[in-house]
Amino acid sequence: MALTRPLDVIIVGAGFGGLTAAIECKLRGMNVTLVETYPTSLNYGDIIDFFPNGGRIIENWENGQVGRDLMKICINQGDQFQYFKADGTKIYTEDWILEPHHYWKQYAGHRGQMHKVVLDYAEKVGVNMQFGHRVTQYHDGDKPSVTTAEGKVFAGDVVVAADGPRSIARQQVLGLPDTKVNSGYAIFRAYFTLTEEHAKHPLLKEFCDQTVDKTLLWTTKDLHMIIYTWNKGKDLGWVLTHKDTEDIGESWSFPGRKQDVLDCLAQGKFEKRLVEVVNATPEKNIVDYKLVWRDPLETWLSPSAHTVLIGDAAHCHLPTSAQGGSQAMEDGVALAVALDRSQGDVALGLRVFERIRFNRSHVTHMASIAVRDGYHNVDWDGDFIRENPHILALPRPEWVIEYDIEKESEKYFERLAADVRNGRKGTIQELALPAGGDYEPKTLKRKGPRSKF
Repeated sequence: MALTRPLDVIIVGAGFGGLTAAIECKLRGMNVTLVETYPTSLNYGDIIDFFPNGGRIIENWENGQVGRDLMKICINQGDQFQYFKADGTKIYTEDWILEPHHYWKQYAGHRGQMHKVVLDYAEKVGVNMQFGHRVTQYHDGDKPSVTTAEGKVFAGDVVVAADGPRSIARQQVLGLPDTKVNSGYAIFRAYFTLTEEHAKHPLLKEFCDQTVDKTLLWTTKDLHMIIYTWNKGKDLGWVLTHKDTEDIGESWSFPGRKQDVLDCLAQGKFEKRLVEVVNATPEKNIVDYKLVWRDPLETWLSPSAHTVLIGDAAHCHLPTSAQGGSQAMEDGVALAVALDRSQGDVALGLRVFERIRFNRSHVTHMASIAVRDGYHNVDWDGDFIRENPHILALPRPEWVIEYDIEKESEKYFERLAADVRNGRKGTIQELALPAGGDYEPKTLKRKGPRSKF
């Protein structure tokens, strides 16, 4: 039944997907309460990317000011993404910014610092922030609610579970078993500040270059490492993906051991530059993070269609999709548009939202496995990699990065709403909008030559 007052929206989880949903709903006149366990995100010490499909959302906020604030702390002097064999042989170079109009739509840097900028904007637009509350129970129905560990209840017209890959909403809202499994891989990750002493080291000084930010990837069988530098040669972040079948149990994030990282580098016969980067990293900054895989879901909606899962709670991307954050933000915008256009009919809005987003997020979700395996299983000594170096390029097909989620959500809302009202039959894959493309190698080729070496 449609409402004549603003919707009361409860969002659980203040990651980028939850924050985007909160901001976009608030900008459309809804009352938004965001419930988050942790009081700060500044301790999130790894790196995150947002490519133009996610970045265009940021660019729209505050007439571009949020994007300007982000760019002050992000990669903003980088011109190339360089790919190497483990031994340091350069394989391929592509533009970091593929097109001029991407500049204010592409962001990468320290996750915690970037999160703080977006969080500050959410508070500025009036989102009711409730920090320090861990949700332990979801309650479905026409007036859904959540209960926290201390017994506090937050109720609204709609509940949005944006609480990440370990979301309890999968079990409590969707009635699913806890199917989180180790994907077979884990990452060591770290961030630290470069000093004048590092600039004097013959193998580290290039990372301290004040004139250019660097985005570099080394790969070999079952291993790949990415290094980012930014902030005029002061900040460095790295991620090393490696085989790991350890049982993740209740947690999958642990303090990392420097020697374990060095052992991986030795196993892959990585060049000495990477060894020195790890040696220079304070051990307390290293995180051992098991990459969790979640099988695709058949629906993201509760039985009443008044509670919905978004972001990693709904589709847990591996980092190799290069789309986890951007797809979560697309969820947030599409959700806000659908709730706004449904004029208070929450069930209609959430069903349309799911049909806008399902296939698109599914394709990028599943591609993360294929892209990772492509990095790790290349025949380095054969002709194929010499003739097709572009297959290692960051997965940025045009149908993904040029997508305008707000425009497309507005465009297709009425058609999808009519399908919902008329009870059109079919699977969610049949009822949802087409993804728009795939990740076959042909979609990774660029327009014209990009190699610069």
